[in-house]
Amino acid sequence: MKKVYFLIQEWEHPASRYRVLQYIPYLKESQIESKVALFPDSFWKWMKLFSEIQDYDILFVQKKRLWQWQLWYLKRKGIKIIYDFDDAVMYKSPVDGGGRSFKRRRTFARMIRYSEQIIAGNQYLKMQALPYNKNIIVIPTAIDTSKYTMKDYSRNKEKVTIGWIGSKSSLPFLKELTPAFDHLASQREAIELKIICNDFFECEKMPVIKKPWTMVDENSDLQDIDIGLAPLPNHEWTKGKCATKLLQYLSVGIPVVCSPVGVHNEIIQEGVNGLFASSNQEWTEKINLLAHDKTLRERIGLEGKRTVESHYSLKANVPKFINAIKGI
Repeated sequence: MKKVYFLIQEWEHPASRYRVLQYIPYLKESQIESKVALFPDSFWKWMKLFSEIQDYDILFVQKKRLWQWQLWYLKRKGIKIIYDFDDAVMYKSPVDGGGRSFKRRRTFARMIRYSEQIIAGNQYLKMQALPYNKNIIVIPTAIDTSKYTMKDYSRNKEKVTIGWIGSKSSLPFLKELTPAFDHLASQREAIELKIICNDFFECEKMPVIKKPWTMVDENSDLQDIDIGLAPLPNHEWTKGKCATKLLQYLSVGIPVVCSPVGVHNEIIQEGVNGLFASSNQEWTEKINLLAHDKTLRERIGLEGKRTVESHYSLKANVPKFINAIKGI
């Protein structure tokens, strides 16, 4: 029986939930024993961790890049590393100014070289890691579709709700669409924007529903949305995003309007399971198209749900995750 020690960022962090925690219940039946813990936040906690993992074969590191002394110690003790990442951690995020970072690239390259197996969230991330290690597999961020229920299209609503779910760090990408939202609201009264987050903003004309995110309400909050939004600027960091919010929309069968950036281009076929928009004018046009046609929303939403179930569901990706561990 293989023994794997998982290090994650936070228990409620989306990356921790989607990249690690939802797989844990499936490991035991595959003869894999596991323990999950948060990253130590002090030297002494690291020392305690090192004494704990002596009995484990593999340390699974989710996203964070370890220091050289930590990697050296693990190698010396013969503990193999699986490194999983679902963001372009080798670049600065737009919040930090964006662009290239010599320090980030150096620590990323070191982490990749020291790891026995790399799990990348998409093809773009795989290509970033390939110069430093050939043992790379792509496992997309997967959605447990059993936790989401299909939107009820027989229900009549007074307003069309366009919606966005995400973290505070990505909210500026949505805020950039404020001119499009206000233009839409000036064209039609029966429209509103729902933001599911821990931070919010106002629009001049578009009514904004502010809903704090909670795990227990996530499914019902998504049910209220008629059109899901997934804007992303086109630069190196955002190309590494693994489209969690996009997959959540598709899991409940609602149509999406998204930026043609990164993995969005792998998931979405224009007019089949979603729509692309690159400018404020295109965002206005595509949202308007869907807002006026409930039948079109349902058709695209159903096709999107089929896409998730075939390629991006937990059921489709559990075997890949288990094979990545067993392959070491």
